[in-house]
Amino acid sequence: MSFARFSSDFLMETFTLVDNLFVHEHLPYLEEKQIKVYIYGLYLCGTGGDNTTENLCTVLDLTEDELMAIYKEFEDLGLVKVLNTTPLEVKYLSLKRGMQPPKKYKAERWNDFNTTLQSLFPDRLITPNEYNEYYNFVENTKIQEDVLLMIVQYCIDAKGPSVRYPYVFAVARNWIQDGVRTVEDVELKLNEFEQQSDEMREVLLALGRKSGADIEEKQALRKWKRSWGYELPAILTAAKLMRGGKTFKKLDAKLDEYYRMNIFSSEEMKEYVAYREHLTELAIAINKTIGVYYESLEHVIEVYTIPWTTKGFSDDALLKIAHYCFVSGVRNLEGMNTIVGKFYSQGYLTAEGVDEFVSAGLKQDGKIKEIIERTGGTRNVTAKDREFYRTWSVTWGFDDSVILYAAELAVGKTFSMPFMNQLLSGWKNAGITTVDGAKKASSPKQHPETYTERSYTDDELKSLFGDIENFDNLDV
Repeated sequence: MSFARFSSDFLMETFTLVDNLFVHEHLPYLEEKQIKVYIYGLYLCGTGGDNTTENLCTVLDLTEDELMAIYKEFEDLGLVKVLNTTPLEVKYLSLKRGMQPPKKYKAERWNDFNTTLQSLFPDRLITPNEYNEYYNFVENTKIQEDVLLMIVQYCIDAKGPSVRYPYVFAVARNWIQDGVRTVEDVELKLNEFEQQSDEMREVLLALGRKSGADIEEKQALRKWKRSWGYELPAILTAAKLMRGGKTFKKLDAKLDEYYRMNIFSSEEMKEYVAYREHLTELAIAINKTIGVYYESLEHVIEVYTIPWTTKGFSDDALLKIAHYCFVSGVRNLEGMNTIVGKFYSQGYLTAEGVDEFVSAGLKQDGKIKEIIERTGGTRNVTAKDREFYRTWSVTWGFDDSVILYAAELAVGKTFSMPFMNQLLSGWKNAGITTVDGAKKASSPKQHPETYTERSYTDDELKSLFGDIENFDNLDV
């Protein structure tokens, strides 16, 4: 263990140096994820931070398989050396070619290849190191030289004569993964690209693009159709339904989303978009009603709106609940979620049902208010009052007239509702269910039998109260 180290503040104030050779020869031809991995890995090498694959995958939103594949490509490009795969361990290499002597190849072995390759770049001379990269690629991938030269020509036609070998190798690897091995395979692939040119023009038109497609976009169209199974009309629908800046990359992401959701036809896409728009409008209306604002609604829709509508709540019902929440001082979505859950447990999912529930609740509160006034009180109804009333009327089965008589007997009591609870409990145990019966029981002339306290063993008590779920089923 090192006896000294830099502080985190010190490390944050230093710099991560990126070699100009990487910027010039590799960065223009790498994908966004690859660039992020290279630079973040370089940063971890220099700072000694949480230098683990788990951290890197979490920060860059990658899977370990994706990370492994990227570093394998970096190894092919001479950027790193993969020291171990389980766990992944890599060593970043110097890009100064002079410090890394190239592998020696017999010149006569590559004469024809060199001549043809140089003829493809008439405006510049190919350097020895660049030749060596091509030799290494042929040796490592076992690709035919003529096949690689055809791919070079294709890349030049697509990107211009300034194209560099890292880009050529990236295209070649994709084609190799697609099964391209021979000259005939390349010709078939090029013919396929030509055949899709009309379709590509329609896709670009749907995106509002006037420029032609590059290699990656042609590959993407091929992926959508052959690997994902999308027909051109569905692809065009996806493009037309997009909002904001329409780009090929965004279309690829949208089709990826549809693919993961098993949405393939134009009709399904239209229904899904309409559904999302409906959820967005509903979320905005609910937020406005309860008095909150969110710049992004994606989280709100996923956490609240979708679960509510999935349970069967109508839009009007949710807006009514939102209104009642606002009036009651519940002015956040989590609080409303609790209230929605209560309505759901009672089976009130429509606007009429919500009104019915609220109306019944107000009617019940009116009865409870009368009970409080009979005791001599003037306060508002509380949740505890409602719990008492529900117990007296529903659980114990007392008529309101009996409950009101008990309230009259509670006049002057400091804790009137608990007093009533004890009184009504005694009547219940005595089998009294009418006002006349209650009056007789409360008459001072009545002399109740003397109560003799009993004692019980622990086992007896456990047998009665131990199974709390069956407590309500006791026949007493």
